[in-house]
Amino acid sequence: MSYLDPIRLHFTGRFQADPSTVNNTPENFDNATFDPANGSWNATGSGAWRLVNCSVTRVCYADGTSTVSSSDDSAVGLRVIGANERVAGKLVDLDSQQQMVSQIWGLIVRLTNGTVDLAEGPFKVAAFSDLWVRATQGDADQKMPLGAFYQSVIGPVEWGDTKGSRFLEELRAATKDGMLSIKFNVDGYQPNQTPDFTYGRICGTIGPAYADEPNHFVLGRHLGGAAVPFMRFMPCVVDQKRKRVLADFGNALFTTLPGGPLKDVGDVSLGYVDTAGTFQSLGALAYRDPNFYETTAGVQVFPPDRDLTKDELKALASSAMAVANGSSIVMRENLDGLHVRADAFVFRLYPGDSAEVELYATQYGELLSNAEISVFLDPSGLQGSDTPPLIVGVPAKAIGGFDPNKRVIAKKGRATLTITASDPGTPRQFIDGQVYGVRYLPAAIANAASGAFVNRWDFISLLVWSQYELDHPPAWHDDMQPIFTQYANLYPVMDTIIDLSDYEDVAKHAGLLSFAFGLPDADPNQMPVTRDLSPGKRKAILQWLNTKGPDGKPLLGTPAGALESVQRAAAGKDDELFHIKSGRVLPKG
Repeated sequence: MSYLDPIRLHFTGRFQADPSTVNNTPENFDNATFDPANGSWNATGSGAWRLVNCSVTRVCYADGTSTVSSSDDSAVGLRVIGANERVAGKLVDLDSQQQMVSQIWGLIVRLTNGTVDLAEGPFKVAAFSDLWVRATQGDADQKMPLGAFYQSVIGPVEWGDTKGSRFLEELRAATKDGMLSIKFNVDGYQPNQTPDFTYGRICGTIGPAYADEPNHFVLGRHLGGAAVPFMRFMPCVVDQKRKRVLADFGNALFTTLPGGPLKDVGDVSLGYVDTAGTFQSLGALAYRDPNFYETTAGVQVFPPDRDLTKDELKALASSAMAVANGSSIVMRENLDGLHVRADAFVFRLYPGDSAEVELYATQYGELLSNAEISVFLDPSGLQGSDTPPLIVGVPAKAIGGFDPNKRVIAKKGRATLTITASDPGTPRQFIDGQVYGVRYLPAAIANAASGAFVNRWDFISLLVWSQYELDHPPAWHDDMQPIFTQYANLYPVMDTIIDLSDYEDVAKHAGLLSFAFGLPDADPNQMPVTRDLSPGKRKAILQWLNTKGPDGKPLLGTPAGALESVQRAAAGKDDELFHIKSGRVLPKG
C-alpha cells in the first residue's frame, strides 16, 4: 500500500531547490554563442535540494486512530531533514529540452529529535510528476502557481532507539523489507529575488514500503478526467483487511494563492459509480477543517467514521471510484477501471545500453493478467523546437526494442519493456545526444473513441547520448577544452572554486576533479552536478586527468591555431619558429 498505509506520518515545512538555470536555455550549450544572461534567473545556483524546517504534524496507527499531539506520541514534532555529514541532495533536469521530470539525486532523509536520529536512509532517485497550475490567483511576491509531487522509497533504513514512541515502534515493525515509502507535494516556489528566493512549501507522508510494490507510484486506484474543473489526478487504495479506503488529495486540490490555503470549491465527497450510473458517496472530504492540509498532506480515510459494508466492498471491486463536487462527478477512474503506469520513467542511456522499464497494468486497482499495452513514440511532453538543430526525437531509430504496431502483454499484470539505445549522432549539434518520449497506454484506452482520458505525465523520458570514443590519448586543446568550457558556462557557481575553462587551473586541481568525476551517479558530490555527461566523455575525462605528461600535468595538446604551424614544422618548414615539448606547442625563444 506504499505510504497510503494505516501506519503513516504526515509532515510539513519548506524545501529549497537551488538549480543553476543557465542550462535551461538550449542555445546556451553552444560555446560559440553562449550568453550568460539568456534565461538565467538563478545563474549561480548550486543545484542543491534541501528539506527545510520540516516537522511531523500527525502520526497514524494501525488501528486507525491518530494524534497531532507530542504529549500523546513523541514522534509528533520530530524533524524530517536531510544529511548532517555530507552535502545536500541535487536537483537535476534530464535535458534542457525535458525539464518536466527534474530528479532529486543524493538526498538522505532523517527523522530526528535534533540530538538523536530515530530513522535514516537514502532517498531513491525520483522525478516529480503531475505538474499543474495549482493556484487560482497570483500573489504579490510572484511565486510560481505550480504544484507537483515526488514519490519514492527511503532505505535501507537505519533505526535508532524507537522505544519511546508507539508510532515509531509500529512503523518499524511494519517495515519488514527495510524500506520506507515517501510522497511529498511541492508548491509555492519562489523564483524571484525575495527573502524566500528558491524556497517553497512541502507537505508529505511516510509509511512502510513493501518489496513487491512499485517505488514511484501507488499500486491502487487512479482518478482523473478529461476536463477536470478544479482537481487533478489522484490515487486511492482499498484496504480490504481494514475495510477502508485511503485517498490522497494532496496534489489534487486547488489553492487560492501559491503555497496558500486550499480553495473552497464547495462540498467534495469520495465514492463510486454504481451499475445504474449513480454516485454513491463514502463520505465528505474534510478539506475545510483548520490545518487539514498541514496535518494530513491531503490524505484521508473513507468512510471517516465506519467500516465499509460487504456490499460496498463488493461494489468497489468492479465499479469506478469517483469524486463528486456537490451532485456532479468531477473525477473518476478511467474506462473500465484500466490503468497502466511505469515505475521508473526517466532514463539516461549510452549507445548499447538498455532501459528496463517496469510497467504495471491494473483494473479497479488489481493487477490485470494478460493486459494489452500500447507503446509508441510521443514527443508531446518534451520541450521541443521548430527550429533546427533543436528538434527533439530524431532520429527515431536511435531507440528500439519495441514495436509501436505490436502490443506489450502484461501476463500477470506486470511487463518489462526493454528500450535499447544506439548512437543518435549529433542531431542537436552543440547538445550531446537526443531526448525522446515514449507513451504507454492500456490498449483499450489508446483505441477508445470516447469515455477515456490520458494523464499527459504518464510517459517515459529518455536521454540518449552521442557515441564518444577516442582513438588517441586525450589532450586539452584537442578534446577536453570544449567539454570543460561548456560545463563552466552552464554551471558558473564553480567559478568560485575552479575555472573549468582554464587549463592551468584545471591541471592544478586534477586530483580533486578525478575524484569528483569518478563518484557514483547518486553521490551528491559527483561532477557534473547537471548529470548530463555521457559515460564516453566521463571515461575520456578521467583518462586525461590521470595521464600526466613529462611536466606532471595532463596533456595540453595542440592549440587549434597552431596546428598548421606544427604540421609545417614537422615537414621541416618554419622549424625555426616552433618546437614541441610535453605535448605542447611552444614558440622558440
